[in-house]
Amino acid sequence: MSSGMLGAIRKKLPSRNMSLFWGSVFGVVGFYRYNKNESDKRMSHYCKRAESAANEAVGSLDTVRKVQVYITVPMGELGTRKARLHWERYILPVFVAGALDYDLNLVNDLSTVDGLENVVRGGVHSRVAEEVKDRRRKALEQEEDNEELRLWRQAIDERKRENEVREYKNLVGRAPEEVHLGLWKPEPYPGVMDIVAIGRESWVEVVNGVSDGAVGSLNYQMPELIPLDSEKSSEDQENAARQITTETKDQGTDSEMQITDTAGEKIQVAPDVKPPPAAPHVINYDRFDDIKDTLPELPAVAYISHYNLSGWGSVPQKIWNFFHDQQNVDRYASQALQVVFESTKRRARDAQEIADVGKGEEDMPSWNGEHMDVVIDQRVAEKMMLYETQVDNAPHKGENDAAGD
Repeated sequence: MSSGMLGAIRKKLPSRNMSLFWGSVFGVVGFYRYNKNESDKRMSHYCKRAESAANEAVGSLDTVRKVQVYITVPMGELGTRKARLHWERYILPVFVAGALDYDLNLVNDLSTVDGLENVVRGGVHSRVAEEVKDRRRKALEQEEDNEELRLWRQAIDERKRENEVREYKNLVGRAPEEVHLGLWKPEPYPGVMDIVAIGRESWVEVVNGVSDGAVGSLNYQMPELIPLDSEKSSEDQENAARQITTETKDQGTDSEMQITDTAGEKIQVAPDVKPPPAAPHVINYDRFDDIKDTLPELPAVAYISHYNLSGWGSVPQKIWNFFHDQQNVDRYASQALQVVFESTKRRARDAQEIADVGKGEEDMPSWNGEHMDVVIDQRVAEKMMLYETQVDNAPHKGENDAAGD
């Protein structure tokens, strides 16, 4: 009787292979959930530390801190998707908890050569350099003897406003998916926003851009008027009106073919040659500038690493990170926390220290042995302020953080 019951129970039990399968599934899922909970706990810890910055009192006349965040295409990629996910997963929650305002700049410049897309570097460099140069130009315009520059600034602003109006007019009648309106623009920040560079690629371009903007030429090319679509269509209609409809007629017994117009008279039309466009006007700011006196106020810069895993060779590391994400939270969220607190800023030791920041990323397989060089003026290096993001110096450190340092 008892043996019969045991036999019946044994038949209902899963086989050895099935038990191994389900045991492995539940083990993997359980280990992943454990890692997920630990990662969330670590992120909550850094966000709680950042909240102390959000709770600090701000004077009625004080300007709320705001930073510029630059993200460009990581090496081995053709877009900013991975870098954007990195920002949203590890950095943005800490900034939000610390009430740190930011402007996010995604720079993704591509070119197509022989049907292949390639990343064009230098977009972050040019944006940062132009921002620094524009502050230098405005400082020159405010000097008492530079009335000419103030008049040019009025002309520049008027041209920019006209181009904005023309851009909106060109959007009328286009398909909805082609329209990207910027109807609302925030007021310009009254001070100098610090810069956060995510990844070695962004860091090099940011530093080079700050140096170029601080000591480079201030000459400014007057923006050209954006042509209206209505002007283009009217021009096309005029060109079409000039075209002469032709037909062939048999002339004489030898059936000689001649090209005539519809009225039967032979005419010759001179080619429509457009005059060359006028050379753009360049406003000479350099003759009012003396860089030897003082450098402009420079933004402090912060580096947050992004060790991008790309290619088949990084699959084992990706699997490891999938089950040990709390290590990435400790690395990246801790760096973001240093930016929330201004107390972590310090002056750079020398140009070499600036050039070596984030250099470990160049050893990643996605870089394929490539390098990006920092080119910085010595005067700029001596004045540049850095956020110490690689060491946890932020206040309100707990026992776990102290033990980990």
